[in-house]
Amino acid sequence: MLNVMIWMSLVMSDTAAQLLLKKGTMENGFINWEPNFFILAGYSLYILSFLLWMQILKTTPLYIALCGASIIFVTIAFGSYYFLGEPLTAKSLAGTVLVAAGVYIVGYSKKSANSTK
Repeated sequence: MLNVMIWMSLVMSDTAAQLLLKKGTMENGFINWEPNFFILAGYSLYILSFLLWMQILKTTPLYIALCGASIIFVTIAFGSYYFLGEPLTAKSLAGTVLVAAGVYIVGYSKKSANSTK
């Protein structure tokens, strides 16, 4: 259960970090070197994501961790659509579905391998 919470925290923090950085650069980036709340918050969440990622790497085989982390591409696609108003085209939606299917297949094959042991 703890591992699931760590994974969910990683996905949420990394997705939020990406969205905040995008929002911050859309507003003004580092023009005039003024502090930008969105950019500072985004980088703060990146630090949290890094710490969560280190914990995941301790407990999960690397090929599964990398595949599982690719679900972040899915959450960013939908997050940028809902929160930033970016388009979600048929091609990007199809790619997102393929990534999600790949994550499911690897996760399912891990469950199957564990149940035969």
